[in-house]
Amino acid sequence: MVGGKSNSWKVPESGEETTLNNWSERTRFKIGDSLLWKYNAENDSVMQVKAKDYERCDRSEPIRGYKDGHTKIELKRSGPYYFISGEEGHCQRGEKLTVVVLSPNHNKSDSVAPVNAHVSDAAGPVKALVTNKGSDHRLNRAWSLVATACSFFLVHLAFWFSLCYFF
Repeated sequence: MVGGKSNSWKVPESGEETTLNNWSERTRFKIGDSLLWKYNAENDSVMQVKAKDYERCDRSEPIRGYKDGHTKIELKRSGPYYFISGEEGHCQRGEKLTVVVLSPNHNKSDSVAPVNAHVSDAAGPVKALVTNKGSDHRLNRAWSLVATACSFFLVHLAFWFSLCYFF
């Protein structure tokens, strides 16, 4: 869920401690993940924009615009993605999000976007879901640890055999 709660795609209330970008900075996104927004299309929208337009909250030249109330965006490349609300004044008041997708060669971690998190239609006007495709990072990490342990053992075994051979 974008922002970690069901009603995150909105203008932040004054005094709200966490923002969408705080959540995004703590979440690992990979190529193939998807963002899913569910929102009231009568009073909100999602626009994907360039970095300069994100900084200025400029809605005049979006890469893509969505106002269907059910927006799904697949993250197909590594690097940053920029999203703002397409509604007048919303971006200027903080309704915007940057998502950084890791490169395929990035060191994998257990801190990844939740896999197939459940989103309830009754929870609120706006919500988003992050999904992972082919999330086999735990298996790769386990094999890496096994290989490291075996290498360590073999090096020490060779060392002890060399000591016994020469003495």
